[in-house]
Amino acid sequence: MKRALIEAFRAFLEVEEDKSIASTEVIKRASLLTVSRIIYNYTDWAVAGALASFSFWMQAKDVSTTGVYVGTSLYDFFAAAGFFFLSDMTGCDFTLGRSFRRVSDSFRENGFWGLFFSAILLFGLAVKAIIWEGPEVICVLFRRELNNRKRIWSALFILSALQGIFGTWLYTTGYNLCQKYVPAELQSHYILLGIATFIIFVIIVAILRKVVQWSIRAVKFFFRISRKEKLLIAALLVVMAFDGLLVWLK
Repeated sequence: MKRALIEAFRAFLEVEEDKSIASTEVIKRASLLTVSRIIYNYTDWAVAGALASFSFWMQAKDVSTTGVYVGTSLYDFFAAAGFFFLSDMTGCDFTLGRSFRRVSDSFRENGFWGLFFSAILLFGLAVKAIIWEGPEVICVLFRRELNNRKRIWSALFILSALQGIFGTWLYTTGYNLCQKYVPAELQSHYILLGIATFIIFVIIVAILRKVVQWSIRAVKFFFRISRKEKLLIAALLVVMAFDGLLVWLK
C-alpha cells in the first residue's frame, strides 16, 4: 500500500521513474501547479459569487423558478466551458483534473483495492465538481473518453444542467430567507445579499469539513486507546445522551 501511495504521488506530479521528487524540475512544476491552482480557486469563487448575485437579481425581477434555473444553468455552462478550454489550450492543469486522473490510473494498477480507491477518488471528485467547482473538472478528468469536441460540449451542457439544479435550490432558498429575515430597507441590495449568501454557504461547508476531520481523528483516537478507556468514554457518552434527553423532555 505504501508503494502504491508513492507511485500515486509521483503520478500526480508526473514524475518519471528515473527522476527524484526533489529535483529542481519537479519542484518548479509543483510550484507552478500550486500558483495556478490558487489563481483558479479565487477566480472560481469570484465566478460563484457573481452567480449568486445574478440569481438574486433574477428573483428580484420576478423571474420564475424555471427561468432562474435556465439562467443559472447557462451561466454555469459558459463559465465551465471557459475554464475547460483555457486549461485545454494552455496545457495548465489548474483544475487538477489531469493530475488526479493520473493518480486514479496509478491506483488501478494495484489489484482490487486499487480499483476500489480509484473509483472512490473519481466519484468523490465528480460529486465535488457538481456541487462546487464545476463541470470543467469532470470533463478534464474524463478527457480521454470525451475524445472529440461534440462530446465535450454535450458533457458540459448536461453537467451544467445538473449543477444548475443545486445552484437554483441554494440561491432561491437564500433569497427566500433574505426576504423573510432581512430588513426591508436592505432587500433592494440583492447583489450584496447574493454574495453574502454565497459566503455563508462557503463558511458552512468549511465547518462541515472540519467536523468530518475531527470525527475521523476522534475515531482513530478511540481505536488506539485501551479497552478500559473505551468503556469509560462509552459510559460518559451514555450519561451525556441521557442528560440531554432529560433536558429535551423538560
